[in-house]
Amino acid sequence: MKDPKREYADNPAGKYRFWTLDYEEYPSKPQVAGNAERKAPVMEFGTARDEDKNRYSDAAVLRREIEQIWRKAWVIVGHVNDIPRPNNFMKADIGPDSVLLVRQEDGSIRGMHNVCQHRGTILVTQDFGSTKKFVCPFHGWAWNNDGALAKIMKPETYQKSALCYDLDLPEVRVAEWKGWLFVNLDIDAAPLEDFIPQEFREVNEAYDFAKMVRVVDVRQDWHINWKTAMEAFVEAYHLEALHPQMNPFFDAYDAQIDLYDNGFARTIHANLRPTPTQPSYRPEGLPDECKVFLGEAGVEDMPADIDGVRPALIVAKRRNQDRIGMDYSGFSDEQLVDNWNSSIFPSCTFSYVPEGVLVQRWWPHPHDPRITRYYYQVYVMPGIQEVPSYMGVPPEADRSGSKVLARTYADNGDLGILGPVLAQDAMFIPRVQQGVESLGFKGSVFSDQEIRIRQFYDAYYRMMEG
Repeated sequence: MKDPKREYADNPAGKYRFWTLDYEEYPSKPQVAGNAERKAPVMEFGTARDEDKNRYSDAAVLRREIEQIWRKAWVIVGHVNDIPRPNNFMKADIGPDSVLLVRQEDGSIRGMHNVCQHRGTILVTQDFGSTKKFVCPFHGWAWNNDGALAKIMKPETYQKSALCYDLDLPEVRVAEWKGWLFVNLDIDAAPLEDFIPQEFREVNEAYDFAKMVRVVDVRQDWHINWKTAMEAFVEAYHLEALHPQMNPFFDAYDAQIDLYDNGFARTIHANLRPTPTQPSYRPEGLPDECKVFLGEAGVEDMPADIDGVRPALIVAKRRNQDRIGMDYSGFSDEQLVDNWNSSIFPSCTFSYVPEGVLVQRWWPHPHDPRITRYYYQVYVMPGIQEVPSYMGVPPEADRSGSKVLARTYADNGDLGILGPVLAQDAMFIPRVQQGVESLGFKGSVFSDQEIRIRQFYDAYYRMMEG
């Protein structure tokens, strides 16, 4: 285990606190389910330069990733409230594979490959819908929504032996954790319970994800490798430079980083507190962003400066939870104000507070290693009004969950739809893709604030090597 008091290059001991939160400023620290802020043991991945550049641009690497990772790992694809009623379905395109998840009449969810067993046509192009039958538009074959073959067009034109095969839609394994739906294309894979680490499940116990509804859903192609994109969102080392507007009210420096098995991780950042590395980041008076949070929580006597924001917000949320529409009794004080960012292997992150979660996924293109299919979604507690501004929930968004939201497909250059923070990332990261392919780039070196990248590649190579 590393020594938390060790010296850092160009950083005297004490200037960088090693993955801990300072609890002293909170009014109280109640015991909550799972002891949510407990620190996971430190994992060591060394300091060697990461010289594997081919993984960002080599088509052969992409083909191996699809075979060894995307067709073998449990992949999060959506939420139970995306298909709330019998006969509702959703489609998920994972690399070259397309799958359907369908709510059955008994309430269960069945997964199947979205491909006609006659000639291989993709059956469904809608992301969400409702049907009792899937009909191939090419030759009219049909399947019930449980995957059973229902109709063959002109069966008299086939010899009997040609139809002796299993022509039902092949099953895809589906499993649920706290409302989130996962699929696995490997029918022999270990169960989801073995994939999600026990401690990761425990520290997330208080979050009522299963009740949340989708209020934002954007799909966009980014002209970068899926790993280039994902790397940027599992570290906050870049926030101070790339997102300077956040420095007055988001501490991107002092953070608790927890690493778990199978590539799962969590970082806890102090929200509504300035980044401490420069005195100039400390705002004068009370920033407008803080006023929004305080107003929505019902704070009437605004604090004079940012130092009073977090304690005031905690007290107000607990006092006004009925009006807010939340039950905060299972959450610690820290969870009421801090931002959690978690990794779900292979390529999904949650950025969340008790009221909602920003879900980002970077999925591989079927054959081009320089394109990633980016999914940006926000789920919130039904009817809730207070969610962080960076999640980009428009005021007119339907937060009731009464209907299933359609997905928005955005052009690559349409960055405004992502909100200011994500737009900065989407605009900048292609420069990283260009650089990692350069002859002049000799390999990555990582700070401890970027250790989640090292941890990801530890899990990545374990799967790539079988």
